[in-house]
Amino acid sequence: MQSIDNLMPSSSLMLVRDSDQGVQVFLMKRAQKSNFGGIWVFPGGILEKQDQEIATEDYCNGLCETEAKDVLSNDSESLPYWIASLRETFEETGALIANRNDNNVFIPTTIESQRLVELRSDLLHGKISFIFILDELKLKIALDRLVYVSHWITPKVETKRYTTRFFLAPLNEGFILTHDGIEGTDSKWFGIDEALRAHEVGTISLIMPTIKNLESISDFKNTEDLMRAKAIVKTEDIPAIEPKFFIKDGRWEGLLPGEQGYEDH
Repeated sequence: MQSIDNLMPSSSLMLVRDSDQGVQVFLMKRAQKSNFGGIWVFPGGILEKQDQEIATEDYCNGLCETEAKDVLSNDSESLPYWIASLRETFEETGALIANRNDNNVFIPTTIESQRLVELRSDLLHGKISFIFILDELKLKIALDRLVYVSHWITPKVETKRYTTRFFLAPLNEGFILTHDGIEGTDSKWFGIDEALRAHEVGTISLIMPTIKNLESISDFKNTEDLMRAKAIVKTEDIPAIEPKFFIKDGRWEGLLPGEQGYEDH
């Protein structure tokens, strides 16, 4: 996808699951040489041309372009945001959120799981496309399992800037997730509060969008309650958030829209 006003469209997906300790979220540590090197993030990445191809062909269930544009206020690249979040999530974690041709949720058999490992490796090494995988396994990605939750814009102090749509999806099917070893060098299911505390004490590093998105899902006992609560949020109540960073007294400080002094910078 081409940039819009120097902002690269990208998507990120918060995968959540139920556990004995409450709701957990999957985070991965970015490789040092990648964007946000060393930072723990949700799976995600920039929109690609194949996402538009998937949007125009019969590879999706649960959402059409018109509905996607209604959610994203007629963004010209609406549906590919959903698609990119699921494609990138498979590339970076191995989780494939999809339905079979009979519309049943895709829960891979042992043989399919083994084949997915091979297909994912081939995809990461540029030998095949994501569409090839959907064709081979006769799947359609399940866009209706995602809920749109936030929109963040990279601050102007950064050289590379993104307009990122964040989505939320439950993953209670027992997928074993693994980082790809290329863009992600470590990964873990965290309790929401556990991740936030780990950042506070310096065990892991998080950036502001990750912190704020985690805080927004921290007060739920299970994924069912969480998804229900997020699904009823009106899209007009999900504004684009562009932090502003500046140096004050020799230190970097950041402000969010609505905070005192934001309009002065």
